[in-house]
Amino acid sequence: MADATAPLAAPSLAADEPRVLVRASTVADLLALTKPRITAMTLVVGGGAMLLSPGTIALEAAVLVLLGMALVVGGAGALNMWLERDVDALMERTASRPLPARRLPGAVALALGLALSFASLPLLWSYGSPLTAGLAACSLFVYVLVYTPMKRTSPWALVVGAVPGAMPALLGSTAVVHGFERVGLAVFAVAFLWQLPHFIAISIYRERDYVHAGHRVLSAVAGLDVARYALVLASIALAVMGVALWPLGVGGALYAAVAAVLGLWMVALALRGGGGGRWRIEELARRVFVASLVYQPALFAALVADRLLLS
Repeated sequence: MADATAPLAAPSLAADEPRVLVRASTVADLLALTKPRITAMTLVVGGGAMLLSPGTIALEAAVLVLLGMALVVGGAGALNMWLERDVDALMERTASRPLPARRLPGAVALALGLALSFASLPLLWSYGSPLTAGLAACSLFVYVLVYTPMKRTSPWALVVGAVPGAMPALLGSTAVVHGFERVGLAVFAVAFLWQLPHFIAISIYRERDYVHAGHRVLSAVAGLDVARYALVLASIALAVMGVALWPLGVGGALYAAVAAVLGLWMVALALRGGGGGRWRIEELARRVFVASLVYQPALFAALVADRLLLS
């Protein structure tokens, strides 16, 4: 018989660990539904456009507009994952996402996407402008209901999807000036063009994965040579537009120098794809993709730094 005066045994931490891990993994999966890396890039572009636009906005309003941007992008990401949960299961790069891996039910992604999307619009309307909220709603519609299904029918989905992808630039600028103006439109053009080499590159070296899932990527529909030429042209267009922000008065000489170096780097990588077998083109496309991940944040950092120095 046990001694009643003996001290009680300490509760086993090991027994509680699985529950803690489950909770942590669930939170991580919910966060993954919002595509946090894309959301973070949204805040870089949108926040940069707010800083560069003429006029002023209160700090509290700016923070709440950025929150609204994060919510609408995160909501769009969750709705995209809900719509593509079966397609994602067929792709190596997406099979481990929460829905295809069956770590979360689809209803959770749908509810989260709708909740974040609807919560974002009042913030953007109240602390930005009605135009800001309207552009966000339009972007959400295009991304979820046009771009997402179009990926399985036409390679032109890339161009359509680049519009909501670049929309944070206009959301940031319209929140400050309550209308369209030069800075917002110029930054929108750069953000739009950046997506073309970025996604053409990934579709080249991930072509088999995309085709297996039923996506109509350019290299599979028109051929690898056409996709490579498109990658070169898109890189040139991006490089030119990046430097063009200087004569447009958006950036100064320091920014122009950084933009020129970054643009030439992207173009040089894209041009090296000529000759060699498929494996070489795929490897160089991978390098262009990685370079694009460096290009955009570096460009916007130079743009903001240049503006702060001029101020």
